[in-house]
Amino acid sequence: MMLEELLRILRSGETCSLPDLSRRLGVSEALLARMLSDLQRMGYLQPLDGCGPQACPHCSQSGTCSPAASPKLWKFIEPVTH
Repeated sequence: MMLEELLRILRSGETCSLPDLSRRLGVSEALLARMLSDLQRMGYLQPLDGCGPQACPHCSQSGTCSPAASPKLWKFIEPVTH
């Protein structure tokens, strides 16, 4: 399933751009954006408004990336199982 593959990539902690992810998954960026929105609604992702060491402390690009270049940033949230 495509959402499961996207979750696997997101769980890895790898930093990926939308174009890179869409190519890897073989889907359009528009479909990828809908998939990310679905994952947010399901509680797997939290959107971030900005970037930098406080927003993304483990990101290798935290000191150099620009919110203007990446207008939508997401944080993966491991779901709580009961």
